[in-house]
Amino acid sequence: MRRWLVFAALAAASLAPAPGLATGFCTAQWAPVCALKDGVEKTYSNLGCAKADGAEVAREGPCAEAAPQPTKTPIFCTENYDPVCGVKDGAQKTYSNACFAKADDANVVAAGECPKP
Repeated sequence: MRRWLVFAALAAASLAPAPGLATGFCTAQWAPVCALKDGVEKTYSNLGCAKADGAEVAREGPCAEAAPQPTKTPIFCTENYDPVCGVKDGAQKTYSNACFAKADDANVVAAGECPKP
């Protein structure tokens, strides 16, 4: 009977949450949460660290990283055929018009199609 009580006590202790997580003590445990602080989402290493920083936990797991913003403005080109010869990375390519060459970051070197090799 005594062995059973010891086993039950150890089992209950292993199921208990890590000390400090619910009370706002920041421990070294890695159990990431996504929390809001001052209106900004931030990933904390665990619930205790989020609470210790005064953040409001939004969900378990890390916050989603913000998608990188495009660095250049999209270019919209018409489909008219007015070929130009452009050079990009040292290679010539015929583009249907100057707009498509610019959209591909190519330098227009001549009006018309590029010469065939």
